[in-house]
Amino acid sequence: MKASGSLYFADEGYLAWQKNLVEPYLKQCRKYAYFHSYDGASIFYQQYLAAGADTCIVISHGFSEFAEKYNEVIYYFLQQGCSVYILEHRGHGYSEREVANEQKVYVHDFEDYVKDLDCFMKKMNCRMEQHRILFAHSMGGAIGGIAAAWEPDWFHKVILSSPMIRPLTDNVPWPAATGIALEKCIFGKDEEYVAGRKPYDGSGSFETSSATSKPRYERYKNLRAEHKELQTWSPSYGWLWASAEMSWYLRLYGWKKYTAPMLLIQAQTEDLVSVRALKNFAGKINRQGKTTCDYIHMIGTKHEIYGSRGKILEKYWGYIFTFLDDTENDIDHR
Repeated sequence: MKASGSLYFADEGYLAWQKNLVEPYLKQCRKYAYFHSYDGASIFYQQYLAAGADTCIVISHGFSEFAEKYNEVIYYFLQQGCSVYILEHRGHGYSEREVANEQKVYVHDFEDYVKDLDCFMKKMNCRMEQHRILFAHSMGGAIGGIAAAWEPDWFHKVILSSPMIRPLTDNVPWPAATGIALEKCIFGKDEEYVAGRKPYDGSGSFETSSATSKPRYERYKNLRAEHKELQTWSPSYGWLWASAEMSWYLRLYGWKKYTAPMLLIQAQTEDLVSVRALKNFAGKINRQGKTTCDYIHMIGTKHEIYGSRGKILEKYWGYIFTFLDDTENDIDHR
């Protein structure tokens, strides 16, 4: 891996840096296309090829996110000499929706997300670099977590950033929230918005966001405002129930199946995923003896740790680059 000294972490001048350096650089090496998943759904993906790379990063994004939000993440991995692949999960970005309302997050079953990733990995396998690393955030951490349990040989290392092992449900207790979601699904109301949630209206503020870097938040907010395809916003009861089934699988069974080394990074201020579930999940993986899960509590961060500022972001990437540094040795000993 290359040294990280040339990477950029500051807030000052961030938007100009993105516009004048990062975006033109990524445009030169970006390729994008669609593939048809197991059920015919059209899934959008991007790939960024680094010359001479023998390692690639597969990115699994979070709830209501999209590929372009990860430009900075992709840039850093490319600077480390890794190729990068990212797909937009069904119901997100430019991928196919299952409901007419494009702003609503809906999925019939969480397995659909995982099967999409399965189809993607199989489609790209002949093109992918020899060493494959998963970088997954929030909901994408749940998707990637299941994928890595189903197919332990897919990824040689797994990085989970604020993974959604169990989502938080505001002020409604988890058993009550999942019970309501199940009832709604039984009575055919699975496509309704979860109570209290609404369509995208351009609202939201940095102060209530999941980032601690204002220019990074503003870039993300502006991208969403400019493109209707990126305005996926609030969960449906169908998505909530599917996430409950996902959570039970990961916490009861999935943790038993991992063989690849794992890095799990938890935000200090977390109001979207259960910290208790994260700690229990990591502890079980370490106790099962097949692999290790390095658990890091990042002081001064919120849920979107990759959206942090300055020295904190530099420290975050330092943990990730250090974890990747011994990739070749780890693979040789498997």
